[in-house]
Amino acid sequence: MKSSRTAALVLGAFAVLAGLVLYPSIRHAVAKGDFAGAPPRSGYFTLRPVGSYASLPDDAAAAAEVHRSSWEPREDNTAYNNTFPHSLRLRPAKQADHSYDPRWNTYILKRITGNYAGTTDEIFQWAAAKWGVPDNLLRAIAYMESGWNQSNYGDFVRNGAECLPGYRKLPCPVTFGIVGVKSTSWHGIFPWNHDSTAAAVDVLGGWLRGCYEGWVWWLRAHGNRSHGTYKAGDIWGCVGAWYSGNWYDGSPNHQQSGQGYIYWTKHWEEVEPWLSRSFGF
Repeated sequence: MKSSRTAALVLGAFAVLAGLVLYPSIRHAVAKGDFAGAPPRSGYFTLRPVGSYASLPDDAAAAAEVHRSSWEPREDNTAYNNTFPHSLRLRPAKQADHSYDPRWNTYILKRITGNYAGTTDEIFQWAAAKWGVPDNLLRAIAYMESGWNQSNYGDFVRNGAECLPGYRKLPCPVTFGIVGVKSTSWHGIFPWNHDSTAAAVDVLGGWLRGCYEGWVWWLRAHGNRSHGTYKAGDIWGCVGAWYSGNWYDGSPNHQQSGQGYIYWTKHWEEVEPWLSRSFGF
C-alpha cells in the first residue's frame, strides 16, 4: 500500500519554501478576530495508547466530541465537506496474504464511513476523536498534502487501464483529497476520496490507528533497519509510512522519503500555519 504522491511532493516543496519565509511571523500567531473558533494551539485531542481500538467512539459519539464553530479558512471545501458517502465499502484485506492483522478488516476497514459533515476543521476533530489520534497531527498532514484543499489530486499513471472513471486523458491521477488518499491502495474508496472530505480524513485516521496498533504486518519487511523493524507504538513511523509506504526510509534531509515527511510534518505541527492570518487567502 505505497502512498507516495506526486501532488504531495509538489505541494510539500512549496510548503517548505513557504515555511522558510513565514516561520518567524506565524510561529506566535494568535487565533482571534476572524479566527474566532479556530482550534487552540496543540489542538483538542491527544494520542490514545496502543490497545484502545476496542473502546474508540463510533461516528455519532465522535461527532459529539467536536468543538463546533463556523471557522472555515477553506470555503472551497464546503461542497466536499457536506457530501456523505453512500454505499462506501472498502475491500477487506486477504487474510491468506498475512499482510495485516485480522483485526485490520474489522476495526479499521469496516469503521471507515466518512459519515460526518461540518467545517474542514470539524472534520479533522471528528476523525481524531473517532480514531484516538491527535487532531493537530491530522491538520499537519493535510497541510503537507494539500494545504487543506480537498480538490487536491496527484499520483499520475500512464496506463489507461489504471485510470478511474472520469479520468481518461493520460496521464491520469489516482490519488485524491485533502490528505492524499490513493485509490489503488484503498480499494473501494473512489470516488469518495475525491468527493468527500470526511471520507478522505477517515481513511487517514484509520491508517494511523491500525498502523499504531501494529497491524500493518507488511511493513516489517520494508524500510530502514537502522531504526528497527516495524512494531506497534510508533506513531511517527506510521506518519512516514503513510507517505512512502516504507518504514523510516530515506533521511530527514531528503523530503521525498518517509523520514523527510516525518521531519516536515513535525515542523508544521509545531508551527501551526493554519493559525496564520494569511492561511485563508
